[in-house]
Amino acid sequence: MQSKKFGLLMILVFMAVICLITSLYQSADLSASVSNEYGLFITLLTDSAGHKGFLITLVILGLLFLKLPFTRAQFFSKGLQLGVILLIGFTSKAALKELTESPRPYTEWLAQQALIESAEGFYDLNSVERDGVIIVASESVSSWRTQHWKGEKDYSFPSGHTIFVAICIVFFGGLFAQYRQWLPLSILMLWASGVAYSRLWIGMHRPEDLFASIAFVAAVYLLVPPFNHLGDKLAQQWPNSWPFKLLPDRAK
Repeated sequence: MQSKKFGLLMILVFMAVICLITSLYQSADLSASVSNEYGLFITLLTDSAGHKGFLITLVILGLLFLKLPFTRAQFFSKGLQLGVILLIGFTSKAALKELTESPRPYTEWLAQQALIESAEGFYDLNSVERDGVIIVASESVSSWRTQHWKGEKDYSFPSGHTIFVAICIVFFGGLFAQYRQWLPLSILMLWASGVAYSRLWIGMHRPEDLFASIAFVAAVYLLVPPFNHLGDKLAQQWPNSWPFKLLPDRAK
């Protein structure tokens, strides 16, 4: 528990930021016009935590991770911990969506415009029919929103994007705080907050989706062991060669 205090502190800070965002946020007018600059900015934010860009985000954070003063054993143990948390987060997201069957907010807007009978009814349509409804909606909704609607026609709860950014906050953010890396921590927090806001703006999620996703990640982080013993074993067995020459055992 002591080793996880920084990660838990950062996830609490992130939760507080999301509370502020949602308290100030007014439900987006999904039919409002959107400038190309703002639409592109929101798209880049949301894609950086989605299937199109999350690997790039992980690589960037991983490079910053390598600059922290770990021993080789710590490198392995923390890498294993991150891998398990990501695996649980991604697999649980899909299962929870099918279990809860919560319609996305944009489907409620489609129902209000009488394009479908009900938000739940959207999911009774096949993929081609769903696309057709969204294409009709595109006559009054910016493509900066509808392009995401077409790409994400599944259920709303929980938010997979928010699960990913919460994992980044609890793991990388906790390490940045522990080692007093304030600049990358600040950038990470701003990015994560922007991604969370983008999910509301696009019409993909409600505030409760975001809060539940963050709480879920915090619970997983608490339950996943630190893998210290396994990290020690791997460090002893791995040859002292590249890329681990970049990771000398600085802490004795």
